[in-house]
Amino acid sequence: MMKSTFTGIAIAAAIAAALALTCWPASDDGVPEAAATAAASAPAGRSLEAYFSVDASVPAAQPPVVVSLAQRLERLGASGRAEDAYAAFNLIDDCIVFQRESRLPGLEFELGREMTAEEKVAQQQLCAGLTQRQRDDRLGYLATAAKAGVPGAATLFLSEGPFGDRSALRNRPDDPLVQAWKRQAIAQLTAQADEAELTSVATLMMAYLRDGEVVQKDATQAYGYLLALRLVYDDILAPGVTNPYQDEYWHWLQAELTPEQQAAAAAKGRAIAAKFRQHAGRPAHG
Repeated sequence: MMKSTFTGIAIAAAIAAALALTCWPASDDGVPEAAATAAASAPAGRSLEAYFSVDASVPAAQPPVVVSLAQRLERLGASGRAEDAYAAFNLIDDCIVFQRESRLPGLEFELGREMTAEEKVAQQQLCAGLTQRQRDDRLGYLATAAKAGVPGAATLFLSEGPFGDRSALRNRPDDPLVQAWKRQAIAQLTAQADEAELTSVATLMMAYLRDGEVVQKDATQAYGYLLALRLVYDDILAPGVTNPYQDEYWHWLQAELTPEQQAAAAAKGRAIAAKFRQHAGRPAHG
């Protein structure tokens, strides 16, 4: 189970620079397009069944009873599990997106197809009961998940901005509450990256590539996270598949570092990759 979980996270992390780039727009400083292929994962374990499931306790002979959004959120909230808080956040967030776009782009990307008319009707019915209170609870669920280290939650916590207001980073950079939020966001990502949660690794790599509204450029940090991703992807990619973090795309970053900084970055990368192999049950490299 652990092995399959971390492999799934690794494959999903190939989506991770896109979300990072929404927080740190691309500049003209030479960041390669390959970075955009390496971006923030959609929440793990999501599927159509999660949205359109029926109450399993109803006998098969009975018409299926659809569980309402309020009932699902009540069950998830009552469990006390951080993973269920993340699921509650995603339920609400998906409803907000669906009501705005009449589709779920993230889910369609995972499925490799558009939603069917029946699926859209079911999603519309589910989201019809969305209340303002539930919207207000959304970020609280996410904060709970991010604090507990649920994979992917720390990246989404960062992308939402301070208390759901991304403009606060530009308009109130010296506000003590905004400063505290930034420290919390980076601390959560760093803790998860140290545990080889690849979405957080990719997000921090992109963050430290240039000065931004949350952190200042730190080429050593960026290169350390890059090396971690390179080592992990060398392990998990199928033979013949190009590693997006290979050297030929990233010589410019390495060239910015002193030998001592390169050594520090290499140590960070190896430590994270070793942690990933440990979690995934893979043998350590010699």
